[in-house]
Amino acid sequence: MLVARIASFSLLACSCAAAWVEGKAFDRLAIIWLENTDYDLAAGDPNLKWLANKGISLSNHFAVTHPSMPNYAAAISGDYYGINHDDMIAIPKNVSTIVDLLEEKGVSWGEYQEDMPYTGFEGKEYRNQKTGANAYVRKHNPAVLYDSVTDKSNRLAKMKNLTLFYSDLDADALPQWMFITPNMTSDG
Repeated sequence: MLVARIASFSLLACSCAAAWVEGKAFDRLAIIWLENTDYDLAAGDPNLKWLANKGISLSNHFAVTHPSMPNYAAAISGDYYGINHDDMIAIPKNVSTIVDLLEEKGVSWGEYQEDMPYTGFEGKEYRNQKTGANAYVRKHNPAVLYDSVTDKSNRLAKMKNLTLFYSDLDADALPQWMFITPNMTSDG
């Protein structure tokens, strides 16, 4: 149960060697975005059912526009810059994001992207090479949309495949701020 494990372990305090900034209300935030789907279909998903049994219905949701990518762009910079498509883009490096704020305050951050082929991947899409399914898509990875992130190798290194969440968890190395995106099959 991916959602259950992430939800329970991402709230643990870190005793890792990396800098740790104490929060005013909480010390770690894990953001998991799911795409829109039929409510009855989503309610039948075992992971979402687990959350519902905990009183989490995920029924209070908003977007700034349609389709997907502008919403992901706005999630980390506060604006979607009039983007009205899911085509490949690179938002100029003079545009600030939450990554800049987090780093300025010494807060660790990272992204975990399901089925991303390798850390720092900047391509538009990657499909399972055996089944053709379970695609990772760039449009659902907010940090990779910004040149201010992709122009720096240390920032690209913080965009990882979701499988690395578990090794970071086991190593007590989860960042304080996480953006987690399921693949196109598991996204709600």
